[in-house]
Amino acid sequence: MAEKITALDDLKSAFTNFGDMSTLIDTMRHTAAEINIDNTNAAGSDDVGTQYHSTVDAPTKALTDLLQAVRDAVDSISKAGVDAANTFTSADQDALDQVSGS
Repeated sequence: MAEKITALDDLKSAFTNFGDMSTLIDTMRHTAAEINIDNTNAAGSDDVGTQYHSTVDAPTKALTDLLQAVRDAVDSISKAGVDAANTFTSADQDALDQVSGS
């Protein structure tokens, strides 16, 4: 058995960039939403517009849904990473307390 189990000192910092990724994904989501609004307004509701929407609406909704799923996954991974780092830090502290008799 290993004499000492340690967490990476920078485990928490490894997950700090996930917030930046979430912000970037949000920017993409908002841009896609603006494009969707522009497409809806520009295409109109005549026969050409209806045909356009029948072709474009489903893929743009899929893109919006995908961006939301990626955003949710990034947030979930970030939270799980920070929680894991906290667990390792707590375990390290508990081990030190046990060794020192605290």
